[in-house]
Parts: sequence; C-alpha cells; structure tokens
Amino acid sequence: MHLFHILRFTFLTCFTYASVQVSFSNRLKTIEEVYNFKNEVKINVDLKNDTEVNDPSTTIPPHVNFHNSHLNTEEDPIFTYNSSYCPIEEWNNVRTDSIPYADRHKLWAELNIGQAKYLYHESFALLAAFAHSDQIIVTMTSENQFNKTVYCRYYDCRRKEIPDQFETVVYPESTVFCARRPGAKYISISETLEEKPEYSVPIVPRVEKPPHYFTVCMATLYGDEPKFLQIVDFIEYYKLQGATFFHIYLRNVTDYDRVLLDDYVRTGDIEIIKMHDPYWRDDFMWHHVQINDCHHRSKYFSKWTALIDIDERMEMRSDSYKTVTSFLDTIHDPNVVNLHFKIQWIIKEFNTPERYENDEQLIEEMIFHKYQNLSRVGTFWTQPKCIIRPEKIGMMTIHAPLAIYSGIRRSLVNHEIAVVRHYRNVEQRVFRGAYQKMMNHAPFNISPIAEWIDRKLTSSILNRVKWVYDILDVNCDQKQSIYQRHGKLNASCWVEQQQLNDLDPSLGGTNASLFTEEEMTFASQATSEVSPPTETSEPSETSSVNTFSTENDKNAFKAPESSEKRSEQFRPSTPTQDTANTIENNQINPENDKNWVLP
Repeated sequence: MHLFHILRFTFLTCFTYASVQVSFSNRLKTIEEVYNFKNEVKINVDLKNDTEVNDPSTTIPPHVNFHNSHLNTEEDPIFTYNSSYCPIEEWNNVRTDSIPYADRHKLWAELNIGQAKYLYHESFALLAAFAHSDQIIVTMTSENQFNKTVYCRYYDCRRKEIPDQFETVVYPESTVFCARRPGAKYISISETLEEKPEYSVPIVPRVEKPPHYFTVCMATLYGDEPKFLQIVDFIEYYKLQGATFFHIYLRNVTDYDRVLLDDYVRTGDIEIIKMHDPYWRDDFMWHHVQINDCHHRSKYFSKWTALIDIDERMEMRSDSYKTVTSFLDTIHDPNVVNLHFKIQWIIKEFNTPERYENDEQLIEEMIFHKYQNLSRVGTFWTQPKCIIRPEKIGMMTIHAPLAIYSGIRRSLVNHEIAVVRHYRNVEQRVFRGAYQKMMNHAPFNISPIAEWIDRKLTSSILNRVKWVYDILDVNCDQKQSIYQRHGKLNASCWVEQQQLNDLDPSLGGTNASLFTEEEMTFASQATSEVSPPTETSEPSETSSVNTFSTENDKNAFKAPESSEKRSEQFRPSTPTQDTANTIENNQINPENDKNWVLP
C-alpha cells in the first residue's frame, strides 16, 4: 500500500474516532462480553473520547444471542471515507480548453442555419448532458436562445461548484457545447458569471465504445388515444428488427399505459425521457427538442439510431435482408451517415383499445392484423424517416439532417429494399391535411406483414401484455386472510358477502367470527395456567405453530348463513384432550394473542 493511502486511511480513522465514542448497553465493556450476553445488546454513540474493543472469538457458542453474533473489528476499506470524499474517475479526469468544430458552428450560425426563434422561454431549461472525450454536450428544451453567449458551470459529486467556467454559445438551437473539467459530475448554464444558474443536470459519460449497434428513439408520446398496444407493438417489432435499446420520450400517457412503460424500464429495454419544463407549449410542439436530444443522447451510445414515431414501422422488402440490422451490416462506406426511407400509409380507422381483456381481443386488435390497407409509396420528400450515424451529424430535423460533420447528407434507400409503414389515424387530432395527403397516394391494397414477423410479433406482444396486465387473482377468502393480518382489516369482497348475508362485516371472518363465545372461554381456560413465553426462554418444537386446527378449517373463511349455524359447525360436541393439549403446547390465547390467525 502506498504511503499516501496509509496516511489517508489513518487520517480518516482518527478523524472518525476522535469525534465519537461507542459504548455497549448493559454495562458491557468488551466485544467478548457482548458476544456472550444472552439478550440483545445496543450501542450508544456519544461525543467522547476513543474506545478500544477487543477481537471477538472465532466460534459462536449455542447460547449466544443472534443479534450479538455478527461483530466486526475493523471497517471494510471500501467504506473508509467521510462526507467530504469526492472521487474522480479516470474517464472524468480530463480538462480541455476548446470544443470540436467550433469554427464550423460559427460559420453555420452566421448563415442562420437552424435558427428557430420558437416559443417564449425565459431560461435555458436544461434537459440532459453527455460527456465525450473532448467535450460535454448539454441539451435544452428552450428553442429561442440561438447563438447566445453563455457560460458552462461545473459541479463536483457534492454539487459544489468547480471555479473553472467556460465561455461558449448556444448552437445549434437547444444545444450548448462545453469544454471538459476534471471531476465535473453536474453542469448548468448561465448568461453571466454573477447570476445563479438554474438547476444543474448530471453528466452522463459517453467515452467508451458504443454499447449498442442499433437503437431507436420514439417521438414524444402524448394525446388522448390509448397507447399500451401501440407501445408494445412498437418495441417488440423493432426488437425483431435487431434494435437493442429504446429512448422513449414522454409527455403524457394514461396510468394504465405507464405500467407497461415502467415494466420495460425494469427489464432494461428502454429509458424514459420526460418532456417537461415550466413554460407553455402544446403537446405536439415537443417534437423538435425531442429529435435534438435523441441525436445527442445517441452519440457514442449506438452506431446506428432510428428516429421515428410510434405509428411507424421500418419494413424490409428485399429477400436479401430479413431485418434492419442485416441491411445495416452491409453498409461499410463511412460516407453513409443518413439512410433516408420512403413512406407508405395505412388507413387506421379506430383507436386502439384502452385495456387488455383477453387473448382473443388482443390478437384481433393488433395493429398489423387489423390494418393492412396500404397506399402507394411516397417520394423521398414526403415525410421520410431516417436511420443516422449520430456522431457524424451536426444538426437534425424531424425528417432529415440539416448539417453534417462528415459524409453525405442523404443516402436514399430504394423502396424495393425497405420502406416505412405509417399507420395514419383518420381522426384529425392535430394537423390539417394529413388525411388528404395520405389519400393522395391511393389506390390502397391489402398487404399484410411478413408471415414470420406476424407469428413472432404476435407471440411477443401476448407474452409481455399478459405479464404486465393479466394479474393472477385469488379468491375472497384468501384476500380476507391477508387483510386480517393488517390490524384486522376486511377485504371489500368480504364486506359485500357479509352484507348480502345480513351479517355484521365488523366480525372480520377470522378470530372474532369463527368461534363462539363458549369456544373462546374454553380456549382461555385451557391456557390460563400456562405462562406466556419470555424473550429469553427457548422455543419449544411446536411453539412456531400459531393456529387453531379443526376438521372444518378448510371452510374457515366462508361466510356462514347465520351465527347459530356457525356455532354448530365449529363447536366440538365434547372438548377432547387432544384439543386441550394442542392449545397448551402452542401456548396461545385466542382472545389475547393478536398474531393468532387461522391458516
């Protein structure tokens, strides 16, 4: 171990023990005494001098209290640090004084390429930040800060500002390029060095080889149409096409739809980016900043990224390429940085269902089953969609790159190789003319998707939807048994049953309602001479059995027709010695033991 680390460890150790002293309860002095004490021992932490403790023995005698048997003589070296500790990882120990392509950005700005002057933001509204080997890219949701001079403000892991700011400009729109600073974990932007910047955002490292080959960004989700079936169709379809990760941009969906999204987060398939800031805009107006963030978020995260909407499916048409990734694998020219795909429209006449009901309903409502009426192919200039090499693109719009760093701006993919199926809802929700634009590409012909995709996609959708929404229910008796464990609460179904049978729901259906007063008195008398177990007494072999068993316990949670019938059902004709022995051995009192429940 280096001398520096030895001294540092010694300092931290001394610092900690000079501040506090630990002492044991019950006037115990050593770990050995604690180890052999029969009751649980507590530690008192005081602002006093050091206290030394001895090593524990290496074996655990049978009489040792369980809570005193896990003792340590020294701290794990991983945790020998204090609240001021702020490590700097190797990837983050970088300082730069400039940003790449600064001269090109300046030229583009002078030509007003990408100037928006859109909406009414009064601040930058930071969205995310990504560290590359030579720069940090900050994305924002404002679209009216074009070419404004700003300062990058850096913060360490404790969000303490690093006094080493960097002057730059907002360019492209909704984007700020900053230099690197060692130890910077968070970043913000301000117009002056004197003003207090808005909330900082974490810096996500993008300094390694991209972990993905093909990823997909879904345009912002919003609107009143139910989404769960479209979401699962979208994700499972592009998985079959070779995509391994999805960035899902979210404005609003129903709680029901959100459960599905959260399940995809759980399994590591997607990241949800919430589109929100404190300024007015309509839901459909988030598209430009979503595209911009997707572009920068995907740099050095994936080699290829598709930027598409929830109702669009890239479809391979050539026998030479079964999937999107099999097509991408054939592209080796470094100048191909944007693959441009033509559109074919499909008339979508109805909304997708709000909820899953059963398998038959789901299969029938699957978009590729229900809608197959396909238009003629559009031109390259009629709402095309793209797959891009993110790091080679300088600026993106919804349908094409606006500027590039290297390569050819458009590579037009022949429609005999691939197209995009666009399931266009005929209801006019936002844009005028969308329906007519689709109808201009008549005639329409029935054209189902490939059989192998249909088969696999149907199975994948069913599996995920059933996992998320097909909840395994239990009967009312089982629910009531669990509710009764929580302060004798009653299940709503149980209350309804009691009310239908003109019974008092407050009886609960377990302890109070299953036994007559005579039975409770008998049980109380049988245990009156039995001393209750103490904390230090050793448990008997049967003490863990905490139930009262009868031949009729399988009917224990069924609501009887009347209290008289209930008494006849559960009252033994003559109390047997076996019953008394059971109660005595278990040391239970049905009236007093709150944990006493039926199986």
